[in-house]
Amino acid sequence: MTRPRPHRALAALALAFVLVPAVAAAARSPKPAANLLLNPGFETGLEGHEWMPADWDTSNSGLTTVFFGRDTLLRHSGQYGVSIANTSTVYRMGHNWSQTILVGPEAWNKTATFGVWTYGAGQDGRAYVLLQAYRDTVTVLSRIWGVQRDEALQRLGIAPINDPLLDFGWKGMQFDGDASGWVKREVKIYVPPFTNVLFVRCGLLGTGQIAFDDASLTLSEPDPVPHFAPDQNLLADPGFEEGAKEWEWAAPPFADVGADLDSTVAHTGRYSMRFSNVAAIPVTARVGMSQPIPGRLVAGKQVKLSAWFKGDSLSTDVYPLIGYETAGGADQEPSIHRLHGTFDWTQSEVVVNLPEETCQVWVWLMFTAPARGRLWVDDARLTILGPVPKR
Repeated sequence: MTRPRPHRALAALALAFVLVPAVAAAARSPKPAANLLLNPGFETGLEGHEWMPADWDTSNSGLTTVFFGRDTLLRHSGQYGVSIANTSTVYRMGHNWSQTILVGPEAWNKTATFGVWTYGAGQDGRAYVLLQAYRDTVTVLSRIWGVQRDEALQRLGIAPINDPLLDFGWKGMQFDGDASGWVKREVKIYVPPFTNVLFVRCGLLGTGQIAFDDASLTLSEPDPVPHFAPDQNLLADPGFEEGAKEWEWAAPPFADVGADLDSTVAHTGRYSMRFSNVAAIPVTARVGMSQPIPGRLVAGKQVKLSAWFKGDSLSTDVYPLIGYETAGGADQEPSIHRLHGTFDWTQSEVVVNLPEETCQVWVWLMFTAPARGRLWVDDARLTILGPVPKR
């Protein structure tokens, strides 16, 4: 029998000591989180359709100026990516690709992470990715029945004004189209108990073209609730100095309605938000700025929202408002200090006691349209005053 030479035996023994820990470490390493999205790379086409990818939906504005595409040119990997192109400068509407995912208790008390690769192809406006959590039994049943959501409402005998959907989580990321090449975008939300639907959206606000590919939606254990210092502002970009991309811009999508950053008028810093030309719109709607706050950050707390406003011949009241949702329903509390007419920079505030079971909070700096005049908004603050006072 041939025996191994001593140096070869020692080498084999050393290699064994190297490999065994490596194999053990590999066995202990966590498995990659499962991707909850179907057809995440848009590679599979919808049967019987010329270009639509399977398992994805597109928004329907009714405008002929928006184009949704699936092609081989703008792609991050594989054979296909998808894109949105919009040429209309008249109507300020958001257009998006979306997917609806039904979830249950397996998703509760977890962090949902939505990631997607984006490629700005000359857009003039803001592209966005968005992750939403809802308790929306109507959507769940519409998927089970294979009908549109409006049809499900009718089958259930529910009028649209009594729609029972509740917003439990919302996180968006807005970005310009100047980035070179493909960029990974990622947003996260906490998924409260009783959530039954997650929505992912990839969209465009404005003109130009944006492409998307290689999307993912995963669940993981949540981070601990952070501790906030006294008087710490919980709002992102509270003075709109970073482009107000952390805010939702609420303005009806009609011609000439103005919702813009203004670098000529500001309470502090360089910018404020200006709203104008909302007198002739044919519907009643909220106009202003809003920002979502995860309920777990402020549940059971007394919070204060304040902002500075400047008005020019404003024919309606402007005020801050806090809305919140629990598994039992939704509620909102506006400030009693309302402003109207022509006035210089003036602060208004509202203090709200949030229930322990709060799932989602919305801060609003708003007025109701249609209305004449112009409004500027600046320097918003949301702070925790302490626990809800005991009665």
